[in-house]
Amino acid sequence: MPWPTAVLRSLPALARAVAVVAVLAGVGMALRPLEAPAWAAQVRQQPALEWRSVEGAMGQGLSLGLLGGFRALAADLLWLRANAAWERCDPVATTAALQLVAAVDPRSVAFWLNGARMIGYDMAFWRLEALGGETALPAAVVRHVTEAQARAAIAHVEKAFVHHPDDPLLHIEIANFLLLKLDDLPAAAEHYRLAALQPTAPFYAARVYAELLRKQGRDRAAYEWLVALHPTLPPERENLYAMADTVLGRIRELEEKLALAPSARYQPGSK
Repeated sequence: MPWPTAVLRSLPALARAVAVVAVLAGVGMALRPLEAPAWAAQVRQQPALEWRSVEGAMGQGLSLGLLGGFRALAADLLWLRANAAWERCDPVATTAALQLVAAVDPRSVAFWLNGARMIGYDMAFWRLEALGGETALPAAVVRHVTEAQARAAIAHVEKAFVHHPDDPLLHIEIANFLLLKLDDLPAAAEHYRLAALQPTAPFYAARVYAELLRKQGRDRAAYEWLVALHPTLPPERENLYAMADTVLGRIRELEEKLALAPSARYQPGSK
């Protein structure tokens, strides 16, 4: 095991608490050389808020591997710093802290998702407020800022796939930015499809994908998707979230809309 962990376990409770405080102080000091260059890099990039790796901003001067078993603890502390900067509505400090969190310990999907929401929603609002407020600005300016921050948020989430290639929530987060902020229905639908294909996908991902197909006028594709989906769902008495009866109802609606002959309609349980 890493030597800091072994040492801590060998100490009495009081001494262990003192040692933990000392380790936290050391982590904070070790992170200072990382934060300043990343912060400076973000200042130079305003207002575009482009995203680069922390290693790119720092160079190769310090190995994060030195943190050993304390990476998660260091990331938690940096997340608190990101939240403090977020409460101050400070995009530069928030951005720097989020980059450091991702570099120190990228294992928490929640950090990636919440960071993306700060970038895509909150920072867009801060920038618009700094320009005079959304209602006072031309629509083109509002759209430019909103889309720029949405793309920055998507870029942030995309970096998480290196560490979490099979996580459906990352695809769903990207899809929501594409749908709500960039008005890109086909791309959003594709990310919901990719989310639905993952082993741990929530049931709603497949239903949303079918609805997005319908919004594009692709009723036949939506019908075929739902027909393939329904036999894989547990009955609603076993799992309400699967909403098997709702899926069957949507299948029937599409059969009517597509004017399918009775013999061509889906029969649950048939082979």
